[in-house]
Amino acid sequence: MNNPLYCSTGTMVGRANHWNHRLFVDYGQKIEADGFELMMVKAYYEKLDRVVADARASGLLFPVLHAEKDIGLLLGQGEEARREARRLFRLNCEAAGAIGAEKIVLHLWSGTLSDANLETNLGELPALYAAAKACGLALLLENVPCARHDPITNLSRVAERFPDARFVYDLRFGAFHEQNEEIVASGALSDGRIAHMHLSDYAGPPHDFNSLRPILHLGQGIIGLEKLLPRIAPFYHGSVTLESPEILEEGCGVAAINADMAFLRRYFQPAEGAPSA
Repeated sequence: MNNPLYCSTGTMVGRANHWNHRLFVDYGQKIEADGFELMMVKAYYEKLDRVVADARASGLLFPVLHAEKDIGLLLGQGEEARREARRLFRLNCEAAGAIGAEKIVLHLWSGTLSDANLETNLGELPALYAAAKACGLALLLENVPCARHDPITNLSRVAERFPDARFVYDLRFGAFHEQNEEIVASGALSDGRIAHMHLSDYAGPPHDFNSLRPILHLGQGIIGLEKLLPRIAPFYHGSVTLESPEILEEGCGVAAINADMAFLRRYFQPAEGAPSA
């Protein structure tokens, strides 16, 4: 199996380097990935035309855009907040279409807060699916950590109402909820329901929101990727994005990011004739 391997722009750009989008444009040429997942952040809204233009001019491929994460938080609030969430999601979709993305990733709820308002958020899904479709995008919903329920239960509720729904599975979030074994056993990674994965490592312990940061490089946490990935890679057909950051004040750590990409390649793009583990 040779899965497409992408790198999140969030591995290169963040608060430490002032959300400078030029860094992923410049450093992206040095990252050994098949393409990139553009991480939309609030700082980009005021210069979105420039971000899109620079991404397009870079020559890099952006098959995936990760929608700005607070959209799900807004969806779980009052009508004015939900109206703003719809507006922002449309902006994210338009940006995704403009950079040539095929998939847009959404946090339908937001961690400790809007999971409590999941029914409200589910009611917004028809409009979100329509906005994504209008821009030629597949909308993928992620297994975001929850305070009220758990991600697999929440995404199962989506699937009940929208049988064609497709999802993103993040192994770090799965480790947070101790659901990685459950998702492997479910068949969702092999039957196409999960169309994309996010990979990083997790410090632990499970169910501790304070342990979600820092995000670790592959093989440095408690997930046990060296044992888990050989069980996933042979039957998973979707794309994979690296999310382990190496953000520096003056740029990013290319060597550390490429080491993580090589780690993924060992399992998801093994050399011909080589074992996948």
